[in-house]
Amino acid sequence: MRYAKGSSVISAERDIPLLRHVRNCRFVGHCQLFELLQYDAVASSRTTFNWRVHRLLKARYISRLESVCWQGSPIYSVTQNGLLELESQGDFAITLNSRTRHMPHRSQVFHALELNAIRLALARNLLLVSWQSDVEIGSLNVVSTSPFQKDYDAIVKIWLGQEVREFALEYERSLKSSKQYAHIRAALEAEHRVPSILYVTVDPDLMLALLYQLLPASKPIGFLTARCFKQELLAAMVRTDACGSCVSLERFLEFSHPLYMAAQ
Repeated sequence: MRYAKGSSVISAERDIPLLRHVRNCRFVGHCQLFELLQYDAVASSRTTFNWRVHRLLKARYISRLESVCWQGSPIYSVTQNGLLELESQGDFAITLNSRTRHMPHRSQVFHALELNAIRLALARNLLLVSWQSDVEIGSLNVVSTSPFQKDYDAIVKIWLGQEVREFALEYERSLKSSKQYAHIRAALEAEHRVPSILYVTVDPDLMLALLYQLLPASKPIGFLTARCFKQELLAAMVRTDACGSCVSLERFLEFSHPLYMAAQ
């Protein structure tokens, strides 16, 4: 079969997973994207991956962010053409689709890239079971009869020994107003779909400020820095109250399991 000169033929097996990752991440670094596709067993050759990205850039399915890099890598976001292609393949996201007026903004770049880094740290250490991004969560919340109480940054499932533990992940780079946190506290108290919430912050000072805004709480909420999370993973120390009590992430997830909570 011949194709029109200059046209782009999209592979459902290779191009669509790549476009889906770029959309769901909002922003993703070149090396991050390769690792995500490796984790999904979609990419193995770096040369082929580079060719594929270049072809999608040329066809304007994805775009490169000017003047910003992540650890030396270019940063990509999906375009409306890319969203149209995903939708033509039956992959539609309500919160980020081809008719969305406001595409991902540059102010979200480092927030998105840090979330990618946390995800990949879990994947590299064979801990990650699944990761739902805020694009997927927000889209689900629109149509679900039992939505999450908040559009979390991610819903994460990881291995804890031979068992799977689930938690909501929030990443904070700046402090919101007390009024906003009052609304967030109410939402977290009403949450019933996930057993615990983990707040990851850019530095210890922000972590403490956030802790005082959200605690005490009836639901398990833990706080730690992104650097600690990525370096220590399950051994990372999680702050659980204003008095300075800490437990490892592994113990935090054990304690917040519904069966453990019911036994208390």
